[in-house]
Amino acid sequence: MATVMVFEHCCSDETTAVGAFLQERSTEFDARFSRCYGLLHFVACRILEGSEGAEEAIESSRVRASENLPDFEHEGAFRSWLVRVVMDEAFAARRKRVIG
Repeated sequence: MATVMVFEHCCSDETTAVGAFLQERSTEFDARFSRCYGLLHFVACRILEGSEGAEEAIESSRVRASENLPDFEHEGAFRSWLVRVVMDEAFAARRKRVIG
């Protein structure tokens, strides 16, 4: 019985630690994304030839980037990666607008 209690306590601590790590990582991602927002908005507006749809492209890129977040060590590489994701989303929105 004591073994089960120790195991449950160990797993509980591990789950809490993993949750805390993921929350910290999410907070850091949000902060870094926010610092790049102006650039991302500019890129989306240029591709979409106006601000219509830019917010949607940026939000789609935020979701896509957070789901596929690799580990970056340099701010420049992170920013470049986000710009590429926004470009992909904006081009997709532009294609939908032309086709639809």
